[in-house]
Amino acid sequence: MLSVGSSELIVILVIALVVVGPKRLPEVLRGAAKVYKSFMDAINEAKKEIEEDIDEVNIKKDMEEKWKEILDEDEKEK
Repeated sequence: MLSVGSSELIVILVIALVVVGPKRLPEVLRGAAKVYKSFMDAINEAKKEIEEDIDEVNIKKDMEEKWKEILDEDEKEK
């Protein structure tokens, strides 16, 4: 999803170290990791719901097609 290379990560950590300071850096990183995890959980939940909706739509389409086939067969028999 997000592609960060090692050089970019080092630059980000150095900037964070300068801005936040060495004492608060672990605390800030833990907070950032929690935010990232909750963000990813929300994205995964949204993906799951979308996939379920797509499956539901596909099932409904399949049921409609089967129903039409049954009706067509019934009409042919008459």
